[in-house]
Amino acid sequence: MTTSAELLDLVVAALRVDGATVAGSRVYRPGDRPTQNDQYPNWRARVVRETKQSLGRGGGPAFTVTTTIRLIGEVSAIAAVGDAGAAEAEAELWRMQREAEVAIVGSYLLTTKISQIASIDSQLSYNSDGETHLAGIQCDLALEFYQGPEDFAPTESDDLNEIDGRWPAFPPTGFTADLTR
Repeated sequence: MTTSAELLDLVVAALRVDGATVAGSRVYRPGDRPTQNDQYPNWRARVVRETKQSLGRGGGPAFTVTTTIRLIGEVSAIAAVGDAGAAEAEAELWRMQREAEVAIVGSYLLTTKISQIASIDSQLSYNSDGETHLAGIQCDLALEFYQGPEDFAPTESDDLNEIDGRWPAFPPTGFTADLTR
């Protein structure tokens, strides 16, 4: 059974592959790790939405599931004359975004678990208030996969061999039934 948590693990693993992105192993999940200047560039990842669309009324429960995984990439650059620092931060963000796309789309383990990558939506933001430009990119990946009746079937359990219906009362009451005969 494919789950949103499993897909998040696979996305994080794809980004952490040695040399996949300039962030290297600085890919954090669930993405709330505080950062300091020496920890850029980095990626933070989390599942922000899961939507199940029914495939119809016939048969057992079946859904097309769309999981939205949000990646937030962060960089910093020293302010320079003529906004060169901002330009450097922007170029680094677009590089990170392209590296992440290549790593994720090229991940065999991920692509075997999904039906398709429905969309990738990216937005940039900047803060240049101080002597260091902080910039970030938010990439929302919409990953589609299937969940059917087999994913919602009862879980395996041990056979029922005995029922014990005794209650700790005074005087003791209840019964015991042996079901193995």
